[in-house]
Amino acid sequence: MKESELKSRLTRYRQIKLSVICRKSGQTISVPAWFVLEGERLYLLPMRGSDTQWYKNVLQNPTIRIDARGVESEFRAVPVTDV
Repeated sequence: MKESELKSRLTRYRQIKLSVICRKSGQTISVPAWFVLEGERLYLLPMRGSDTQWYKNVLQNPTIRIDARGVESEFRAVPVTDV
């Protein structure tokens, strides 16, 4: 049920809360993030490009947590570099 509820919310909204582990302090930080859902793939869009701090943190530690309006789940991020 949780997976279908998460996908339902991801199809209705364009912003989620993204939690990543800070590469310097090791603490978890949360930021709003834009995304695109394409089939079973969720693409996160760093608004300021690859200089975004959360993006640099994900490169260091790819474990992320997303919150889509109260439905949370943990994932492993994979950078997309061939565009």
